Amino acid sequence: MPRYLFEVVWNGESLGDAWVDLATINDARKEALKALHDIASEETAVAAQDRTLVVSVQDEAGSGVYSATLKLSQSL
Repeated sequence: MPRYLFEVVWNGESLGDAWVDLATINDARKEALKALHDIASEETAVAAQDRTLVVSVQDEAGSGVYSATLKLSQSL
């Protein structure tokens, strides 16, 4: 089963990465979107300014296969 490296970046700062075994690139895409949702629901609630959250996925060769970005823009 292929392995994919997931990296989470919050406002330009890496929050960490992890290898995950998944059957297809589409499964990696779904997992990245789920991670983006889960992290965003916690982190954006406490953000006092504009933020960007990125979840990127690489294959075992180090090639980028998917990336999802959420931008939080606030105004009062």
